[in-house]
Amino acid sequence: MKKEKRLVICSYGLEPKHITLETLAALKKCGAVFSHSLEGGAGDFIAQSCAKFENLRGLAAPMITARLKEAFAEHDTVGFLTYGNPYFLNATTALIKAGMTAARVSVSVLPAVSSFDSIVNLLDLNKFSLAGLRLVDTAASMNDMRFTPDTDTLFFVAGDLKSKGNDKYRASFLKGLAAAYPGAHPVTIVNCPCIGNVSGRLIKTTVSKFGGVFAKVDNVSTILVPAVSVNKQV
Repeated sequence: MKKEKRLVICSYGLEPKHITLETLAALKKCGAVFSHSLEGGAGDFIAQSCAKFENLRGLAAPMITARLKEAFAEHDTVGFLTYGNPYFLNATTALIKAGMTAARVSVSVLPAVSSFDSIVNLLDLNKFSLAGLRLVDTAASMNDMRFTPDTDTLFFVAGDLKSKGNDKYRASFLKGLAAAYPGAHPVTIVNCPCIGNVSGRLIKTTVSKFGGVFAKVDNVSTILVPAVSVNKQV
C-alpha cells in the first residue's frame, strides 16, 4: 500500500526563540525541512534539529512548491518553515498549500506566534471598542478602502501602499483617513520585534501628522487606528 505523502507547514514565530515544542517535534519527524525565511545564525538550533535542512530564501512560491514536490520523491513527510502565523496573510503558504493539494499531498498547518500576538502585547490591547476590532489586509483592500471610526482598526501589510505604482492608493488612503477621523486622533505605526529587528518599533502620531511620517512605514509595518469613541468595554 502506497504511503501517504504529507507536508507540514509550520513557523518559528517572529523569532527563532518563539518556536513551539509542537513544531520542533514535527520538524524532527520530517525527512527534509525547507525554509524561505530562516538561514544560519540565530536559527542554527532549528536547522540542527532537522534530519535535512535546505534554505529556499529568495525563491518565489511556484519555485518553492516545485522544490517541495521534488522532495517527496525521497521522503514521505516534508516540512516547510515560515515566520509568524504560517497562514495569516501569507500568500506564499496559501499558494504552496494549493499546489500540494492539487498534487494529492496531505497538508497540515501548525499554529505559531504571530504579529497579531505581539501587537496585542506591545499596545496593551486587552480591551477593544464596543464595536470590536477590525483587521484589514491593506494590500487586498486598496481598490475599495473603507474606514470605520466606530471600531479599533489594524491595517496589516501597510507597506504595500508604498510599492511602485501605488501612489494613487497611498494618496487615497491618507485622504480617506483624514476625512474619517479628527486631526488630533491617534495613529500608531507598529513594527513588531522579529528576527530582522529584535527591538521592534512604535511610532505614535496623529491623523493630521500621519502624512508627514508615512515614509517610515515599511514592508512589515502595521497601522493601528483606534475607534473615535472613548467608550470601551468594562
